[in-house]
Formats: sequence, C-alpha cells, structure tokens
Amino acid sequence: MWTIPSLDDIEDTLRDPQSPIGKRMRAAYYAKQLFLDEQKRIREDEMGEKKEKDAIDDDDDDEDTNNNNNNSNCTTAVSSRILQVLCDQVFVKEHGSLLRHEFAYVLGQMQTGQACQTLETLLQKDDDCVMVRHEAAEALGAIASTTSIPALQDTQTKYQGICNELADTCRLALNRIRQQQQRQQTGSNNHLDTTVVGCACMMAPYNSVDPAAADPDHVDMTTTQLGDLLLDSTASLIDRYRAMFSLRNRGGVDAVQQLCRSLVDDTSSPLLRHEVAFVLGQLQHPASIDALEESLSRLDEHTMVRHESAEALGAIDVASSEEWQRIEAILTKYQQDDDPAVAESCIVALDAADYFNNNNIVTTTTTSSSTEDVDEIDQLSNNFDDSNNTPPTAPMSFGQQKHDTYHSVNNNDGIRKQLLAEHFNVVVVDKRL
Repeated sequence: MWTIPSLDDIEDTLRDPQSPIGKRMRAAYYAKQLFLDEQKRIREDEMGEKKEKDAIDDDDDDEDTNNNNNNSNCTTAVSSRILQVLCDQVFVKEHGSLLRHEFAYVLGQMQTGQACQTLETLLQKDDDCVMVRHEAAEALGAIASTTSIPALQDTQTKYQGICNELADTCRLALNRIRQQQQRQQTGSNNHLDTTVVGCACMMAPYNSVDPAAADPDHVDMTTTQLGDLLLDSTASLIDRYRAMFSLRNRGGVDAVQQLCRSLVDDTSSPLLRHEVAFVLGQLQHPASIDALEESLSRLDEHTMVRHESAEALGAIDVASSEEWQRIEAILTKYQQDDDPAVAESCIVALDAADYFNNNNIVTTTTTSSSTEDVDEIDQLSNNFDDSNNTPPTAPMSFGQQKHDTYHSVNNNDGIRKQLLAEHFNVVVVDKRL
C-alpha cells in the first residue's frame, strides 16, 4: 500500500530548489495533507473532551465557534514545522514562480491565520512576480482574516489601472472577507457557502475555498444565460465570478462549453480567464480540450492563463489512451516553452503521469524529462501493493492522480487518493453528462 513520506523528507525536499519540480510539488501537497490531518485530529480531540463534560459554559461555546469558523489556528509541533517550511520557501526565488505560487495557494487552502503575515509581506513586495503576489492575495481571501484588510486595500488602491489582475484579486479577497464576517454575525460556523439553494445541481461539489460563491438565484437562469453573464465585460467581476462557479457547480457538457467560450473569447480580464481554466481543471471534461489547447497556444496570453490551461489539460479525465496521448503531445510540445511557468506546468502534469503510472499495466508515449524524479520521497510514497489494488486499464490522468474524489480515502489506496484530492479539490463523483 501507499505510505506517506516522513516529515523530515518532506521538509528536505521543500528546502531544496534543485530538487525536480514534480517532486517538490508533491512534497507541498503531502505537507498540506499532514497539516489538515493534524488540524482534524485536534478538533476531534477537543470534541471528545467536550462530550465528557456535564456542562459547557456559554462563553466557551461562542469562543470555540469563532475559532473554528474559517481558520485553523491550533498549533502542534508537526503543524508548526509545516507552516515554517512553506512560509520560508515561498520567498525563495530559486524555486521559480510556478512553485512559489503553489506554496502560497497551499497556505491559503490550509486556512490558518498564522500564515497571514507571510502572505501579506509577499503581496506587498513590489519587485516580485505578479502571479505569486496574486496567489498571496487570493490565499488571504481564503483565510479571510480581518487583519489582512489593510494590506489588501492598500494593494488594490496602488495597482488599480496599473496591474488590474493584482488589484482585482485584492477586491475579490476583500469581498470574501466581508462575506465571512456576515456569516459570523448571523451565527454560521461553516467556512463553506451555506446558503440554501434551489436545487442540488447548484451545490458546490468541491472542497476548494473559492474566491466567490455561486449565486442561489442562478438556479432560475439557463446555462446559456450564465455563459452570457460570464462573458459580459460590463458586469462586475464578482458577478461574473459567481456565474462561473454556478456553471461549474451545474456541471455537464453544456456548462463546460460556456466556460470554454469565455476562456477563448474573453478579452477583458486575464484574471477571470485564469480562473475559468482552473475551473475547467476541476470539471475534468474532455469537451474542454480544444479550448484549453487554444489558450495554451496563445503566446501573447498572460502567464497565469497559459499555465492554468496547461495544468487543466493534465487534469482531463480521459476515457481512452488516445485521448491521453493527444493531451500528452500538447503538454510535451509546450514543456519547452520560453515562459518558465508554462513549461514547468507542462512538466508537472507529465511528471504526475509518470509517477503514478509506475505500477500500471498501460504504456503511453510519455516523453517528459521527469524520469530523473525518483528518489527518497518518491520511493517512500510509491510503496504500492499490487495484490490489493487493481491497476486501471487506461492511463491515469493528472486529474485522477492529484484530484480524485475525497470520499475514496478509505479505500486500500487511501493515502494516495487523500494526497491526490488536494489541488483541484474534487470531493464528489464526476457529474459529466
């Protein structure tokens, strides 16, 4: 069976910018999962202690609710080490902008207020990469601590009209913080969107912390109408984001086609297009291959959009070897791209296929340069018991590997699926029509 690497090995990998990028990416998600598991264990211990008490003070109830609303602030030796290494390495430019932005993303999805100071400092570094700073702003929105409001407001004001993708990210983050404040004031203790919606298809089937929530009123809109709103450059960015997440939650080929239309036809916001590409990665639908390839092939497109399109291509849930070979050929072509973040995104997607297909009975035409990426952390996590697990009969896509359903963690290969669920945060079965 799969075993998780030791924390020492994870830390060593994260602190080594010379380690292959695929290995460092995996280490980041192993670290995230260790952190989340530790926080879950702490919460379960606290709940067990409460059940043993005959009475609970009302003030303690209120305090516990606030502490657990949307931040993981409990600290243990394990969680402290994980936070420290990620907060240190997010500033190390030798890692490259792709991996550093991934570190910032992981810190945001961990939702710990203890990462806010690091992320605020990163956001306000004027000489740093916009993609990394954007991810720091988005992470602050995911954590939703009111202490981050000044840094976000200052950056939004400073960069409005100069670097709109950064200013707009701050605006979205501030909007999410305000929404979280409102939920706290109304007594909600759930960090997810708890608004009652009109039908199940509008419920978010992902455990990602999204920059904006789907609008429950969208249940009365057609898929085409939502697509039109998403593509409407005169609408507010927040309304367009909400339309995008409503389309994602609705799912199906029609919703995918509307998202693809926006990815290809929008000219108003690279920030929006990059999020559309991420959402298409969550949906993992083969109907998005053409649009994602088109986006990736546009050499004048923003780095954020192209890199996210590459990762989304790697996430497609292929139904045949032929489909994967097409995707593989696209990613192989652009792993030599002049933009390092784009090239590295292609390498990471191809690397994932190599890494997790080591024990599969299928062969592909993989030509990635990641075969060197097999040493301590890989060997530790690649201890797979073939006698208890049936290899798939088709290549495992990047999406299946990194983003499998979270409900599958109790299977024999649970550790693997627990890790793989993390990037696109898929938590229910595919809704594809």
